[in-house]
Amino acid sequence: MLTPPEALTQYLQTQSATTQFCVAFSGGMDSHVLLHAAADVFLGCDDIELRAVHIDHGLQEDSDQWVRHAEFVCDALGVPLITQRVEVDTELDGVEAGARSARYEVFADLLQPGEQLLLAQHADDQAETFLLQALRGSGPDGLASIPIKRTFAAGFMARPLLRCPQQSLVQYAKKNGLSWIEDPSNDNTRFDRNFIRQEILPLLRTRWPAATQTLSRAAMRSAAASQTLQDVAQDDLELVRVAGSNELSISAVNTLPRERGYNAIRLWVRQAGMRMPRLQDLRQVTLNLLQARDETAGLVNARDYEFRRHKDLLYLIPGKLSSEPFSLEWDAPFDDLLIGETGQLLSREACLHQGLVLPTSGSITVRSRVGGELIKLGEPAFHKAVKKVLQEASVPPWQRDTIPLLYVGGRLAMVWNIAVAVDFRAVSELA
Repeated sequence: MLTPPEALTQYLQTQSATTQFCVAFSGGMDSHVLLHAAADVFLGCDDIELRAVHIDHGLQEDSDQWVRHAEFVCDALGVPLITQRVEVDTELDGVEAGARSARYEVFADLLQPGEQLLLAQHADDQAETFLLQALRGSGPDGLASIPIKRTFAAGFMARPLLRCPQQSLVQYAKKNGLSWIEDPSNDNTRFDRNFIRQEILPLLRTRWPAATQTLSRAAMRSAAASQTLQDVAQDDLELVRVAGSNELSISAVNTLPRERGYNAIRLWVRQAGMRMPRLQDLRQVTLNLLQARDETAGLVNARDYEFRRHKDLLYLIPGKLSSEPFSLEWDAPFDDLLIGETGQLLSREACLHQGLVLPTSGSITVRSRVGGELIKLGEPAFHKAVKKVLQEASVPPWQRDTIPLLYVGGRLAMVWNIAVAVDFRAVSELA
């Protein structure tokens, strides 16, 4: 049975390029063992910097005592401590997910480039996560459970104790006379993880004493399978992604076998920094978007984001689209103008690059489309509907009302990044 100091020593030997470590210290037994062992192993190395961070979620009445406990422990070990109070949003996914999201935001903000954030999950946590993911119907990616190390913010997130069973942490804590905070929520079996920890795993061990180690091995094998599938998915994603854009070619996706298409889309979403789509989301994407007629312009709502189709392209849209109308006055000398409703930034240089002649004084109006607008184009010049201009430019329908229209002297001079009226073009462009 691997002890915490042995696990940390072995892990440190594989991380010669890292000199900064930060322990996420909750004050519970697991994190206390990790911090105590890290102080013993790391602080003996001249080139290693070690610090700790404690997140006060404000969910317990005595959370102030937890902060004081963290300060006392770190002071005794000679480890610098950062404490941070957070507000937990429980509206979307509940208390557990809200608390995790809040503390991960703090972790991301404080992590230095190349620094490793150390978390205290152990082999029993790995087994619990494997069971949770299996009960959710996860594939190899989910069953891979907890990675030992992964990129996080400016540095890395690591769990060097994953090969240690919880019993080895208990023995270490007793041997070193450690004291810790017991989180009362750990006894609440209303939470799925607590139910598995307190009811399911003990029952499994009565029949299969090595259940924890066996499930952890299954997670490791799933991780290896997941990596192989990700390599294939990366190759497929490069094949179906449209060059120079983030969109996918629907006709190319449809040439892939269904599961490979699903994996390519999953990787596409992951690389965009969004949470993984559910199987039901992918099925809806296939039915409503990939297999729809060419002229279909549908969407699939995947909770935090949307999949949309326009012609042969599949789009990934973060958040909920807003088509709030806008109308702004842009005054000479035309310093950069931010359109708050869309997040677009207009600049004098961009106007000149597109061939628009700006007035030397006064102001121009920048507003969204309301319908019926005409712009003077062509030789000989004629008035053309902006709606038709946007359609011919293959602007997706949901983006058309966000395209800024620029008016000079009350006349439409530019459809941003698409067309400039003949009366307002630079002379060199007309030559």
